[in-house]
Amino acid sequence: MGEGWEGGGYAQDNKSELDMRILIINRYSVTQTQGGVAEFLHYLPLSLQSLGVETFIYNEGKGDSLQGPELLPSGMQAYTGPFIKPGFFVSSKKLQPLIDLCRTQKIDLIHAQGTYRCGFIALQLFKRTGIPYVITSHADIATSNSARMRRARTQRRCSKILQHAWHVTHLTPLMAEVSHKTHDTRGKSTIIGNGIDAQHYRKYLHLPEQNYILAIGRFEKEKGFDVLISAYAELRKMGCNTSLVIAGSGFQEAALHEQAKQTGLNVLTDFQQIDQIPENSIVFTGYIRGEAKQRLIAQSKLFLFSTQPQILEEAFGIVQLEAMAAGKYLIASDSATTRFLQGFGLEAGLVQADNPLAWARKICDVLADDDLRLRIGKVNLEQAAQFDWPIVARQYRDMYLSIRKA
Repeated sequence: MGEGWEGGGYAQDNKSELDMRILIINRYSVTQTQGGVAEFLHYLPLSLQSLGVETFIYNEGKGDSLQGPELLPSGMQAYTGPFIKPGFFVSSKKLQPLIDLCRTQKIDLIHAQGTYRCGFIALQLFKRTGIPYVITSHADIATSNSARMRRARTQRRCSKILQHAWHVTHLTPLMAEVSHKTHDTRGKSTIIGNGIDAQHYRKYLHLPEQNYILAIGRFEKEKGFDVLISAYAELRKMGCNTSLVIAGSGFQEAALHEQAKQTGLNVLTDFQQIDQIPENSIVFTGYIRGEAKQRLIAQSKLFLFSTQPQILEEAFGIVQLEAMAAGKYLIASDSATTRFLQGFGLEAGLVQADNPLAWARKICDVLADDDLRLRIGKVNLEQAAQFDWPIVARQYRDMYLSIRKA
């Protein structure tokens, strides 16, 4: 790339090594700070800022003009505007607001969150401005998760996007493998896991356990909450007395409420008094975040991660990191994501994802062994430190700098 970005008009030769301006392209709004990509785009920019990397976020908006900046809770600037669809013809009119943003903010590098939609936009910007781009792969690229990704035309388009990327990062080896099947980028790929704000959980470590087991996430089929409800019914038949707390919201909410009621057990919905969880009940709290979420995790006896990999293999289960940071014993579906984390020291009891009886037996065994939960919880607390956001951010910063020096 020589003295500046090859072929581009945005060379920043007078910038210091730790003075970079990154545009992150993400399709969906990130006004919240908790959960999935929203949490990623809250904490990563904050940590990058402390390392001399300034970030701007661009996501899909309404109309053909650039809107913003909006100040996010993190203090970062977010813009919205046209979000072109991959295709043979690319509208210059719809792309121009983003080109103008790159020029105004003197963007050095584009970071696309996803290969197909965001990566396509990054490629079009590179063609017109010379600004290099990197991609973080997400689960939507998996052919098993998306009918669109199985189309030959889509595969060819993604291959071209990956071919021209300066670097590609993956949350797990599984996502790296999926991406390489589309286009082999092993010579310019890095696995950088997700992060956790470990400090937020440490202040709750002194709280006493309450008698409940906990699962958190979006109410979608691949999350396996229906399996947990069936497992809890089996658990109660075994004479194991505890409550099942499910925190979240989503499309399956009504169906899960109905399934819970069909068990004949006590069911509470939209229950907000998390400091007084009723005994022997299925409790739906609705969507929670911040301190309420951290307290709920900290005071649980067990954390359950019931993703169903036969339906959808997740790129990275961030709630598993939250359980680790809170010093919890984790029971999880036997999946590639959990096995990846085990390679970093996570201790978890693995069960067959879609087998309620296996879940019930494992939960009952672990609830009966207080010493085991305490010992494994301490191990997970120690291991969570390696996923602290400042550590993750340094990996991204070093990758950005390697591109500048290339």
